[in-house]
Amino acid sequence: MEKFQTDGVIFDLDGTLWDSCEGVTEGYNQAARQMGLGKAFTQEDLRSIMGLQRRGVAQRLVPELPEEKQDEFLDLACRLECQVLRSRGSVLFPGVRRLLEALRPRCGLFLVSNCMDGYIEAFLAAHQLQDFFRDYEHPGRTGLSKGENNKLVIARNGLQKPLYFGDAQVDLDSAREAGIPFVWARYGFGSVTEYDAAVDAPLELLELLEFVH
Repeated sequence: MEKFQTDGVIFDLDGTLWDSCEGVTEGYNQAARQMGLGKAFTQEDLRSIMGLQRRGVAQRLVPELPEEKQDEFLDLACRLECQVLRSRGSVLFPGVRRLLEALRPRCGLFLVSNCMDGYIEAFLAAHQLQDFFRDYEHPGRTGLSKGENNKLVIARNGLQKPLYFGDAQVDLDSAREAGIPFVWARYGFGSVTEYDAAVDAPLELLELLEFVH
């Protein structure tokens, strides 16, 4: 089995570390009711937009609204979903906490997700994982693509041999843009056109890594 030398693992969030669809769906439906949109979203609707950036989400979920109203809806939905998730958390995939506990003393852990401001923070707070991750980034703060955010995290933390662990094509593309290996979380929500390695459960990632300092 090929192993990857690494000094840092950059994680995707949705479909890789947790399934937040129930809480996200509740937040979006609260926003739809408050704005009188007369529509309700399912968990499958929300799962279909995981990994998309802001404009893609708006076009998928509320294409009938003018852009200004789309922005108003997304701002409200984000605020409400983060309140829901922060208050009660969501579903960590089996083995995720054990994986993070095993990796933390051996290499740096990082998060780069296509999400709005407050979402990663809600994940960390709800599951008391603030001390596990050295750094994180998202377009809600930078306005940049996932690949550019990977580059920011790599540069800020002086990483020499990082890899990206995610479940979807956007994760693969971000790793290629940053010039780093991509490990596919095959158990997640998405599909990819290629990968450097794949795992069927979070803890299998440990078997692929050799740690350098």
